[in-house]
Amino acid sequence: MLRRLLQFAAARPVRLACAGLAVALTVNLFYLGSGPGAVNLFEPPWDKVAHFAAFAALTTLFAIGMGLQRAWIALGLVGLIGLADELHQATLPGRHAGLDDWITDAAAALLVVGVIALAMRGRG
Repeated sequence: MLRRLLQFAAARPVRLACAGLAVALTVNLFYLGSGPGAVNLFEPPWDKVAHFAAFAALTTLFAIGMGLQRAWIALGLVGLIGLADELHQATLPGRHAGLDDWITDAAAALLVVGVIALAMRGRG
């Protein structure tokens, strides 16, 4: 089953769709995050769950879009996107930047890339 999943993720149309979705999610992260609806959208500790889920999804999409063999690039890219998001939040009224949020984003990306690395190693 893992082999079939990896083959599916390697298909060109899937990779293109994932890359497009990753870019769209990144744009929306900044666009929707600028709106007044983003202020206090999630209360602690659910804000960390939301960060983790969003950045795990973003990492997965970028990793598939770039090719799973280059998932480490997605790790760096998503780490930078998380940092940029926190810096962006610092400029918005009612929002605040947090090192803890960026650490959560980076942890999600690291976990996803670790799982991908294990899957790629075990594919035989």
